Amino acid sequence: MPTDTTQGRTDAVKFALRGVGWSLGLFGLLRLNWTEAHAVLPFTRLQAAAAAGVFGTPSTPVDVTLACSGADALALCLGAVLAYPVTWRTRFSGAACGAALILGLNTVRIGTLGHAAASPALFNTLHVYVWPGLLTLAIAGYVFAWMRLADRTSVQDERVPFSTSAGDRVSIERPALTRRFVLLTIAFLVLFVAASPLYLESPSVLALAGFIARAAAVLLTAAGVSAHAAANVLWTPRGGFLVTQECISTPLIPVYLAAVCAHTTARRWRILGVLAAAPLFIALGIVRLLVVALPDVVVSPLFFVHAFYQLLLGAVVVFLAALWRHGGRAAPRHALAGVLVGTVCIYLLGPLSARVVTYQAGAPVADPQGAIGFLPAFQVGLYLALWVAAFVAVGWTRFLAGLAILALTQTAGLLALQALAGHSGLTAHVRDVRGWAVAGPVLIFAAVVHVARPRR
Repeated sequence: MPTDTTQGRTDAVKFALRGVGWSLGLFGLLRLNWTEAHAVLPFTRLQAAAAAGVFGTPSTPVDVTLACSGADALALCLGAVLAYPVTWRTRFSGAACGAALILGLNTVRIGTLGHAAASPALFNTLHVYVWPGLLTLAIAGYVFAWMRLADRTSVQDERVPFSTSAGDRVSIERPALTRRFVLLTIAFLVLFVAASPLYLESPSVLALAGFIARAAAVLLTAAGVSAHAAANVLWTPRGGFLVTQECISTPLIPVYLAAVCAHTTARRWRILGVLAAAPLFIALGIVRLLVVALPDVVVSPLFFVHAFYQLLLGAVVVFLAALWRHGGRAAPRHALAGVLVGTVCIYLLGPLSARVVTYQAGAPVADPQGAIGFLPAFQVGLYLALWVAAFVAVGWTRFLAGLAILALTQTAGLLALQALAGHSGLTAHVRDVRGWAVAGPVLIFAAVVHVARPRR
């Protein structure tokens, strides 16, 4: 007959196995060649630049390599936190604080080792014995302290009474559904980015891009526009449009798959939804190229070609906000109102946006498609569109606070891009800039609404 002691040992063993699994998985992810080249090493160089700014430039040159990244310690800490059996919101907040602690300590470690480089004996002592021990103690102390706090929080949550009436069940199920969608979206986006070397260099995906270019040429010709396709290039009177793997590999794909898996309970419909992804995004890729037939009335059609998926995702997010707030019948008109307000805001702020970006940065930032210059106006417009579509009654104070936080994130992000370009010669990927253009306002809007707990 099982006892409490036996159950406790079983839970401990499960936690240990999950912790090992999470740590090994994160360790493997951070050790991928693509991850090391595009994430770990650039962030390590950023830590080195921060250490030099705080501690000063070392007199003896120090080579900051992947071994200085602190990735192993980070994987160990995050593995233990993510394996602990509490709510995912608690785990993610604990993981974020743990990552900030480890990366902060690692920055101090790089700075102290830089100053100790003039003395080989002191450098070896700090590098081999002192700092590994300090990092281990910091990880252990943080994880145990966080576990105690997480247990105390979960006990308090269990004591809160709740009703199970029909209205309360709807209010309980909807946040749970939203959380499931958010978690799946994050997971699928991570997999999408990690697998990017596979599809960005795939001949099959390139052949699919050629098919999309030829299909767009046929449709444009049928509409009376002179167009033809050669290989994966669409030629029109406006010039040639190269369609590559990157053009059709949109982050909308993992978001769509997360929505299908989160909102569809029947296995049959879930399978059909996943299988429909390929024809759906092929059709969207063709529609994206048809935009070149638009007249030059307000902006160049080339702008719409480059920003097609960003604008489409923004409109989808506004519709989902209206659907979450008002239900199925009233959602379209509220979403339309939000899109109209956001479009007017973007149109009015657009000319000022690029000038603000240049002024804050102090120097032009490499921006081949204009995604960085478009980001401030788009984010403000999307933020306003979300509020109009959802019409959340949380007060003007919180609305303005969210808008101020959005402005701070834009300034901080722009300064970070400038620092990366100046210290390491790295520039942000257009896909990442456009993804953050949508994610930033959505996260701030969700955080303000969650903290305010508005009445429905």
